[in-house]
Amino acid sequence: MSELRVDEDGRYLGGDIPFGYRLWSDRLLEVPAELDAAVLAIRMVRRGSAFDAIAAAVKKAHGVELSRAQFDGLMRSVYLRYGPIA
Repeated sequence: MSELRVDEDGRYLGGDIPFGYRLWSDRLLEVPAELDAAVLAIRMVRRGSAFDAIAAAVKKAHGVELSRAQFDGLMRSVYLRYGPIA
């Protein structure tokens, strides 16, 4: 994974686009269903759920396919920003 880079104005400069966002021109736009899916995934991790159960719940609740790579990236991002999920 390459680190996301944006300038002071919020313009996309490079790096991996995080789950929950899409690139439109030179801006990152939120994808509400994916952001809601990320919240559900984090809550399920806190409850001790395994990836397969999380992916199935995300698909059912939000219609979003969550790959293992996206999940791992999301968990890495949460860890770097907030520390371990308790």
